[in-house]
Amino acid sequence: MKKSIIFTGLFITSLCLASHVFAQDSASNVKQQLKDKLYNLRTYQAKFTQTVTDSEGTVLQEAQGKIVMSQPNKLYWELLEPNESILLADGDTLWNIDSFMEQVVAYDQNLAIENNPLILLTDPYSKKWQDYNVAIAAEEFIIEPISANGSIEVLRLFFKGEKLLGLETRDTQQQTSRLTFSDIQQNKDILQSMFSFSLPIGYELDDQRNP
Repeated sequence: MKKSIIFTGLFITSLCLASHVFAQDSASNVKQQLKDKLYNLRTYQAKFTQTVTDSEGTVLQEAQGKIVMSQPNKLYWELLEPNESILLADGDTLWNIDSFMEQVVAYDQNLAIENNPLILLTDPYSKKWQDYNVAIAAEEFIIEPISANGSIEVLRLFFKGEKLLGLETRDTQQQTSRLTFSDIQQNKDILQSMFSFSLPIGYELDDQRNP
C-alpha cells in the first residue's frame, strides 16, 4: 500500500512538473510566433479610426488618424483634427508633438517602451520583450507587462493571416482605446525622412530625456 501511495504521489508530481514545463514552452512559442509575424512586417502604413471607452463602455472620444512603422524602432502616429497631435519615434527619442499647446515633449525611447509596448512592434527582437507575457486566442495576441509599472495594462493585436487589422490597449484607469486600420500597406517603401524631427517654429520643448 505504501509503495502504491508513493508511486501515485511521484506520478502526480511528475505530471505537475511536466504541465509547468509545457506551459512555459507554450508561452515561449506564442511569443516567438508573434515575433515572427512582426519580423515579416518590415514596414506598415494605414489609416485608422480610434474609439476610446471607459470601464462601463461609454464612448469618451472618437478620432481619425494614420500610423506608419518601420523597422527598427521607427514610428509615426498622427491624430487628425480636432484631436490633432503627433507621436514620433526616431530610434533614439520619442517626440510627443501637441499642436494645441504648441509644445513638444521629448522622452528617451528605451524608457518609453516600459510605459507603452506599442513601440515594441517596430523591434521584434528587442530585449524589452522579456518584460512582457504574450498569449494568443485565435488570431488575437494579448501582450501584458510582467510588472505593473507602466500606464498600459494590456495590448491586443488583431491579425488576419499576416495582415495587422487593428489593436486595442487598456490602461490603468480602465480606459480602452480601439484602433481599426484601413488602407493597409505592408512592406512598402517608406521615406525615412518621415521619422526625422525638427522643432516647429514657436513651439516649446520639454526635454525629459536623461542628460
